[in-house]
Amino acid sequence: MSYLSILRTSLNDKLQQLETQLSASIHSSSPHLLEAYPYLAFDDADNLPSRKVFDLMEQIHIDLKAVDSLITPTRFKLVDLGTLHYKSAALNAAVELNVAEVIEVFGGEVTLEDLAKKLDVNEHKLGIDTATGLGMECATGIPKDLSNPETKHSFADTTAPFCKVVSKNGQTFAQYMGNPENAAMVELGNEGIVGWLNKLTRAALLCDYPWAELGSAKVIDLGSGTGDCGMDLMRKFPQFSWVYQDLEPVIESLKRDFPRDLIDLVDEGRISFVVQDYFQPNASDGNVWYMRGVLHEYNDDQVLAILNHLTTAMRRTPNSKMIINEVLNSSPIIVPTSSMSAASEHIPGSQSAMASTANIMTWSTFSLFGGKERSYQEYEILLNTAGLKISRFFQFRTFTVMLECVLA
Repeated sequence: MSYLSILRTSLNDKLQQLETQLSASIHSSSPHLLEAYPYLAFDDADNLPSRKVFDLMEQIHIDLKAVDSLITPTRFKLVDLGTLHYKSAALNAAVELNVAEVIEVFGGEVTLEDLAKKLDVNEHKLGIDTATGLGMECATGIPKDLSNPETKHSFADTTAPFCKVVSKNGQTFAQYMGNPENAAMVELGNEGIVGWLNKLTRAALLCDYPWAELGSAKVIDLGSGTGDCGMDLMRKFPQFSWVYQDLEPVIESLKRDFPRDLIDLVDEGRISFVVQDYFQPNASDGNVWYMRGVLHEYNDDQVLAILNHLTTAMRRTPNSKMIINEVLNSSPIIVPTSSMSAASEHIPGSQSAMASTANIMTWSTFSLFGGKERSYQEYEILLNTAGLKISRFFQFRTFTVMLECVLA
């Protein structure tokens, strides 16, 4: 018998015992999820559960943690462990804003829109409930950002928590990382944080989007950064042509350190490098326009500026498409009171998988770049405004997704 089977048997037995014990208690109701009123058998601080019930609760918790440990890849356990301090920062922000008290004023239930209005904070920022970033320092700046009149509605990189508590001199993340004095931090970012995140998502990027359908496409990699994704994809699909586009310092660094095993494709013209500011008209032609982790760094107006330049370029090539690899904000699982189905039957669609980790990753953007992570619906509105529509959605087996878009 496998250890999963042992845990399944143990949980089934203990849950049955717990149900029997609770049905015989003086409390007639059953435990409930996400309701505005407490479950007296567990939640009344003046009334302890029976010793039998308490022992069963402890045993079930331990078995559930064992199941979670067994089925969670170690790399994602490390993500959660490494971002615990940001969860504390999010909780601290909720405490400073008196979120619990305001919810109580509303009778225990309130929409995000009404809660944000009552607290006088930005609805989008309030809706993000966990965080990650460069380090502990960024976390300390989160509560102040949400309550500061000068920053609470801002998504600009110049007002990000990073500027106030890490660079301390107003330098944005990009400016700070571009300063030769911070070369050690750049190396840490490329070899450590960035490299680690690329490894976390690489397999899903390669396998969960049908790249082979693109044939011998010419792919424009907009805002390519370190170029790792293009390198991985060209190794697996050498029939592509790949065009790296970014600002001049990034492109020069990429050319200087380009891997030797792909140099032949550079010599053949299958891999090329173009200096490009994506806030300027784009003169390149391509079948596929690819952006990974670009749009989340900017507010809505800036995203529309980027997309408008790209739609103009896409019209030069019939049947071209845009593919956007991002993390999507994930909604909580809400089980209706009348439902008798398991919580897993109510997982929302069109969002990142691994919802808890995805929501942690969204605060990396907020704390470092002051950018704006979005839901599927928010991206859909922006894309439609720019003359694009989402043709297909791919939920990857990690915390990112792919939006495939065509001209409307």
